[in-house]
Amino acid sequence: MTTLTGDREVRLGVFDEWMGAWSPSTPRDQGELTAWQLDRAWSQAVTLGRGNPFYRDRLKLPTERDSGAFRTLGVTTKQDVVEDCAENPPYGSRTIAEAADIRMVVHTSGSSGQGMAVYALDSADLEAIVRTEAVGFLWAGIREGTRVLLTIPIGMTAAGLWYSAALRAIGANVFSVGPYPTERKVELLRQFQPEVVVGTPTYVQRLAVACEEAGFPPVSSSVKTLIVAGQAFSLPWVRAIEARWGATLYEQYGCTERAIAWTCPGGVIKGDSLGVLHFPPEAGYYEVIDPDSGEPVGPGETGELIITPFGADASPLVRYATGDRVRWIASGACSCGRPLAGIAAGEVERYDDMMKIRGVNVWPASFDQAVFAVETVSDYRGRVWVDDDGTERVEIRVEGVGHPNALAGAVSGSVHRATGLRVEVKIEPAGTLAREVPEGFVKIKRFQVEILR
Repeated sequence: MTTLTGDREVRLGVFDEWMGAWSPSTPRDQGELTAWQLDRAWSQAVTLGRGNPFYRDRLKLPTERDSGAFRTLGVTTKQDVVEDCAENPPYGSRTIAEAADIRMVVHTSGSSGQGMAVYALDSADLEAIVRTEAVGFLWAGIREGTRVLLTIPIGMTAAGLWYSAALRAIGANVFSVGPYPTERKVELLRQFQPEVVVGTPTYVQRLAVACEEAGFPPVSSSVKTLIVAGQAFSLPWVRAIEARWGATLYEQYGCTERAIAWTCPGGVIKGDSLGVLHFPPEAGYYEVIDPDSGEPVGPGETGELIITPFGADASPLVRYATGDRVRWIASGACSCGRPLAGIAAGEVERYDDMMKIRGVNVWPASFDQAVFAVETVSDYRGRVWVDDDGTERVEIRVEGVGHPNALAGAVSGSVHRATGLRVEVKIEPAGTLAREVPEGFVKIKRFQVEILR
């Protein structure tokens, strides 16, 4: 256990590194933990169903109190929250906190086209989210005095605000360089010699290219830890980026609605595969369900992640449907041995990202796995469009090492074997794709669909 104190916005207290917990009363046995989490979720649902303006008419509370009965409560969607905020501005009818008690306001990016959902946090909420975020930073080895280059801008979206608050609570030296151009970030990396870089997968790759172009190979830098979030990736990509930086990669999964999971100590690679993103035990009650049947999936199966967050009293949620497609990993399945369930690292996708190409349903991750299976590939972008003749075309732009014709043939063959699709492959000069990555915490889609029908 680690005791973290200090005159900061949030006093973290005593951290149980094995459990990722802050309270000594949190159960350490998985069966007891699951029952404890379900009991907390039920207590929250009952309270909201009886008194919250938003949930009072939505939650029909059954007499039973088991997990099956909990699933009968239905789900809350992003559209529900967006409409509530629009009809009851600015925070929606879910938010019953007094204005004077609100300490932070965050909103979603609005990139889905549904509009922005707004969430208010009071002091207790802020403490809960900071502790949840701190779990993963501590698992990644960050302690008092650790120097962290935070490339994510701090605005009203959750990631930058919550990361910064958690890192400061730990006592890290945080260099918030998000607003600066990449070239300036390279200069600051030289100057402050951070041990940790935080960003999206594509941005840490862009930063690596910028360092190399500045005559400052990232492998020669002070960076020993990379923490990424916001995009799927493959095992070959992780191995390549770790070698490029000479650093260990960790991952966080998170959304504004407080579904959060973190790589355990040792990094995202476990043996010969990607590991597990564990759910911090005090963060909420997590479900992974088949979106068609509403029933829970089995270990190793994919489904939609549903979250009932704890410590979200100012803007509460019950069974929020994230829209994220994840692979459920049972407790104890990770080589670390922790009794914490989670999801497979590197695999989170949006259900609305599935593409229909030439009549075939294809997930973006299928392209990731196929392209990065060619070990000499360092990066790629793909697009689907219809040309003037009405032909549906698929193009993949690739960077990598080797003869262009051989590299293109290897990528084309790998994609065809994985998806059954014939694709056009274009080889780009090194650094071309990285320079196209925008600044900030932008969840880049490596594959773009440009078909209008």
